[in-house]
Formats: sequence, structure tokens, C-alpha cells
Amino acid sequence: MEEVRILWSGITGRTGREAYEIAKTSDDVEIVAGVCRSNSSFYNYNELDEIKENFDIIVDFSHKDSFDKVLNFALRVKKPIIIGTAGLDETQIKAFEEVSHIIPVFRGGNFRFDVKKFIDGVVEYARTCDKQKLELIETHYKTKKVPSETAKVVAKRVLDETGKEMEIKSFLEYDELINDWKVDDLHCRVIGFKELAEDVLKIAVMMKDKKPAGVYDLDRLFREKQEELREQIYEDGSIKKSKK
Repeated sequence: MEEVRILWSGITGRTGREAYEIAKTSDDVEIVAGVCRSNSSFYNYNELDEIKENFDIIVDFSHKDSFDKVLNFALRVKKPIIIGTAGLDETQIKAFEEVSHIIPVFRGGNFRFDVKKFIDGVVEYARTCDKQKLELIETHYKTKKVPSETAKVVAKRVLDETGKEMEIKSFLEYDELINDWKVDDLHCRVIGFKELAEDVLKIAVMMKDKKPAGVYDLDRLFREKQEELREQIYEDGSIKKSKK
């Protein structure tokens, strides 16, 4: 498999720095160029049209004030975009939803594969427990914006799939980069940004050849992957040969 070539917006941020180091030794991805606001080693947001490197996909973990330029650039060059920028307003959300039918767009409240397992577990628990209202307690590092996007995803999925409401209680306590979510006996903790960067790079590989068909998230990628695997299996259990 050829390496997926990435243009990373927000390359000097915490996730971007980790991804840049990981990609240096990866056989699957290469960060061919970066964009940031103030480091002369990379492009800035007024130089997007000057980018010469060939890339397959854009990853944006920047700032909401830079997001419009990045999204418009992705539309001009017709490249998939993974959106990890927090704090987008309703106008910006509407904008990427509209362009998701022109270019492939990934934007989820969760990028972590371990967190996805937790969310799935919470939804299943909500289906089977007797409680009509659940409580999610999240505890994060002190500069985290709350409620977290992950907490919002949990509450929305529980409501959509079970009809039950979820109250989110957020606390900022940790000096280290720690994120905790807890629903009764279900618990998930993630530490630092290295694992997040690793998962975002995996998502970039999964998104490279997607078609524009509405906004993708991690659940959708997993569903489509499972459907692809099912299509490769005949009714008698034998495996179809790949056409590639």
C-alpha cells in the first residue's frame, strides 16, 4: 500500500507535533507539509495557495479562526479533510456539512478507537439498564474545553438510540493531559496526545479513498469496513478474491 500523504493544518499544536514525529517512521503515512500561524518552518494560513507538495488528504487540528480558510482550500483542491478543530460555530458546522457532498469530510466528537469502544458500551448499557436518565461524569486537564465533544457524542447517541437522557457533569482537575469519562461502572481514560495522533493517522488512511457522501465519523467508518468485509465472504463461507 502506498503511503498516504498528509497536509497537516495546526502542525505546531500538541496533536500535530506528535503526529509529525510518528509519521517520520511510519510505512503508512507521510506528513508532506504543515500549516501553522507563526512558525516559519511551515506554511502560514495566507500561503495555502502556495503549497507545492502533493498530498492526498488534509488534517485540520488548528483554531476556529483559521478553519474557514482551510475548508475553502480543501474545496478548491478537491481533497478529503479530517476536521479536529474544536469550538466551531453553527455557521462553520453548516459549511462543512454542505461541502461534505462535494469532498469527503470526517468530523466526529471522537477520534479515539478506545473511546469508541467506551461509547458503544455506554449505549448498550443504556439499552438494558432500568434507569431513564443517566449521568456522565467527565474529568479533564485544567485547560480542556467542556463539555467535551466526546461527552456530547455519548449523550446524543444514547438519546438517539435509546430515547434516554444523559446529564453531563464536567470537572477540570488534572495538571497532566488526562481525560476521564465515567458512566456508572463504565470508565475510559486517555492520557496525552500521542495515542490521539496515532488514531488520527489511522483515520487518514481509512478516509483517503472515500467518496463525498455526507459527513463521516468513526462509527460510520467502522460500519462501512464491516460491510466491506461481509461483501468479501460468500454464503458458503469462502472468501472472495480481491480484484486488486
